[in-house]
Amino acid sequence: MVGLDIDGVLADFLPPFLKILEQRAGNGPIDLESIIDPSFVSHPTISNEIISECMEAVSYDARFWENLAPLPTARQWQALDDLSRERRLVFVTHRYERETYSIHEVTCDWLKKHGVTNPVVYFTQNQKSELVRRLNVNLFVDDRHENCRDIAENTNAVVMMPHRCYNNSFRHHKVQRIEDLEELFAYLE
Repeated sequence: MVGLDIDGVLADFLPPFLKILEQRAGNGPIDLESIIDPSFVSHPTISNEIISECMEAVSYDARFWENLAPLPTARQWQALDDLSRERRLVFVTHRYERETYSIHEVTCDWLKKHGVTNPVVYFTQNQKSELVRRLNVNLFVDDRHENCRDIAENTNAVVMMPHRCYNNSFRHHKVQRIEDLEELFAYLE
């Protein structure tokens, strides 16, 4: 069983979120390479208050999630759909569920639009390792270091982390760095 995070692995979350932060902070453009932590904790010009406000704002904006650009190639989407049809793929995300719209529906529709015919998506605000264990996931891919550490230290799953500007400094002996999903598919062969 393969488990995938969505934002930062399949969906290009950061660029549109940075545009929202730029508008709210009013300090001009934010360079993508200046993001060295996905929580923006050590960013020199963005306060925790602004980050929280913007995260809450996008969590209530279905269009934000609907319009995220896909990161995989068409061939990679086909390979993901093949895994899904074999019932060997689940998606695990920290996206917030809101009463104003169904993030489950928006997320599944987005995955379908990009090629996964019948996605199985789980939402949690707890540690992802809980779901990874419960679902018997053998291999998990996530872009956030805290999720990779959690899963590596609390499950038996192989953990892969795609290179991103905000996770370059993270190292863990049980987390394999990958350039893109091609390395996931090569591992599965």
